[in-house]
Amino acid sequence: MTKNALQIFFNTRNPLFTLMCMGLLLLSSSRLSFAIVIAAALVWVYALTSLAVFAARPVLPREGRGIIVVFLSSLIAFFFLFILWFISPLLTIELLYVTLLVPACFIGTFPLGKLDSLNASETVSDMVGQACVTGGVIIALSLIREPLGFMSLSFPGGAQGFIELFNVSNATGFFPLRILAVTSGALLLVGYMAALFYTIIKHLKRRRTI
Repeated sequence: MTKNALQIFFNTRNPLFTLMCMGLLLLSSSRLSFAIVIAAALVWVYALTSLAVFAARPVLPREGRGIIVVFLSSLIAFFFLFILWFISPLLTIELLYVTLLVPACFIGTFPLGKLDSLNASETVSDMVGQACVTGGVIIALSLIREPLGFMSLSFPGGAQGFIELFNVSNATGFFPLRILAVTSGALLLVGYMAALFYTIIKHLKRRRTI
């Protein structure tokens, strides 16, 4: 799993470089509490949808199977929201739209066109690894954005949907850091991370050629 996750992380198939998932990265990384829930949603949807697709593979029609997979992933995402509603209704309402972006990311990364030739266990492991890596990236972004942008750090739970581990409410913050809390700042941060990833990839390729 670790090896697959690392390969996904340094691969162009990483949702970090997919415009379809850019909204998910930006919206869910504003707070750590949001990032943790969406990371759990990613693992839930990627794992269960992959298992459901392979279980239904013998009866899936060649034409229109994409629509069926979209329906399955969306239904599984709704089940996640249903469970989350009993845990924290307010958090469910806040993350409703963001959670519904998870199936779109799954559809964009699942190799549906090669379904008939895929190995079930390897593909499910690969998709779960991809979900873990993507969730890890979202959590890493939130650990930068929330403390520097909002001067706080939150965790899922409580009557309001999240518990603040600390909140420096009287701190005005330094503007170049506070900008990370808004979408434009998050885009800059993602751009810097993408540049760093490409630099690491080029460095690894050069080492292999030596």
